[in-house]
Amino acid sequence: MEQDQRAKEFAALHRKGMPLVLHNIWDAGSARAVAAAGAQAIATGSWSVAAAQGYDDGEALPLDALLRTARQITNAVDLPVSVDFEGGYA
Repeated sequence: MEQDQRAKEFAALHRKGMPLVLHNIWDAGSARAVAAAGAQAIATGSWSVAAAQGYDDGEALPLDALLRTARQITNAVDLPVSVDFEGGYA
């Protein structure tokens, strides 16, 4: 599924009176496990992704490592993914 379609699906999951529960994952394997459990969408947390790569939280994870991990996660599942790009803000 293309990213623009995932973005539309993610937006459609936000409905008044129907809370969207996002399960936080840290790598492609945990993304697959959460998807297999029936999640509608998944998310990353900065701490979990950094810790899984051997880094402290707080912008210590190099951007290229974060991008690589995000790509691995989005390639592993066919669900919308919300990525906490700590340090990726403008």
